[in-house]
Amino acid sequence: MTDPPAEILRRLRPIPTTSGPPTTVPRDVVGVAPDGTACRVEIEDAPAPVLLLFLSAGCLGCRDLWEGLAALRTGLGEAARLAVVTKSPEDEDAQAIAALAGDSVQRLGVTVVMSAAAFRDYRVGGPPFLVVAASDVVRTESVAWGVEQTLHTALVALGRT
Repeated sequence: MTDPPAEILRRLRPIPTTSGPPTTVPRDVVGVAPDGTACRVEIEDAPAPVLLLFLSAGCLGCRDLWEGLAALRTGLGEAARLAVVTKSPEDEDAQAIAALAGDSVQRLGVTVVMSAAAFRDYRVGGPPFLVVAASDVVRTESVAWGVEQTLHTALVALGRT
């Protein structure tokens, strides 16, 4: 008898499609919050690293990460800040982004910035994540596979596990 599809999917692990050191340099992420106010994620002169999650409202694979923002923020502790980056309001539904972020922005201090420029600056084609310090892009992943795996990979990149 074969395993049910849900069991097979549960056992899958990401296979990064990039190798070698990151090819981007750290840059501040500048855009707007889902409510339209100007928003900036300080990276270049920031004292602490940031985990940038590049997500989309229309990405079914991103749902687990949207729903797990609280667990990611808590799991990172003081090791890094957490910021979600989506494409600009012309390319994403700002109301859907706000709904997916929920109260994480206010309650947990998770920054959500809509910035197509960040996708270009970090050469992002889809929803990966990056751990960024002021001096270097520490790690990139072209697949963010669930909260637990994303948190583990980020903490390893930060030397915290």
